Amino acid sequence: MNQTPWTTRRILWTAGVGFVGFFIGGKGGGATGSGIGLLWGGSIGYGFGSIFDQAHATKRTVVHWGLTLALVGTFFGLIFGAPESPSVAKEAVAGAAGAAVGMLFGSVTGAIQLWFARRRSTTLANSGD
Repeated sequence: MNQTPWTTRRILWTAGVGFVGFFIGGKGGGATGSGIGLLWGGSIGYGFGSIFDQAHATKRTVVHWGLTLALVGTFFGLIFGAPESPSVAKEAVAGAAGAAVGMLFGSVTGAIQLWFARRRSTTLANSGD
């Protein structure tokens, strides 16, 4: 199994966004919300750290973009899609819709990044002729 090394950039992204998630979760849900927010924010930070830490785009980049923006989309889905009279079911639907939209946008963003990286590497390989 291929182990991904923890670099300073990835650690700073994870800690920084996890810290923000801790406060966002604590504001809305107390101690339990702080823990969930820390985990949620740390996951987003790890995703962005993994994306921006890569030297060359790979297929894994598409997965990182999709999962990271799905987590971000959940947050925005709850903010913009939550009804005026919230219930658990309505909030779950709003969060799932936000995650789906975030995953779609993230996958497209990762695919575009991968396409540009492959196109650039092909251009660089052909320029040596």
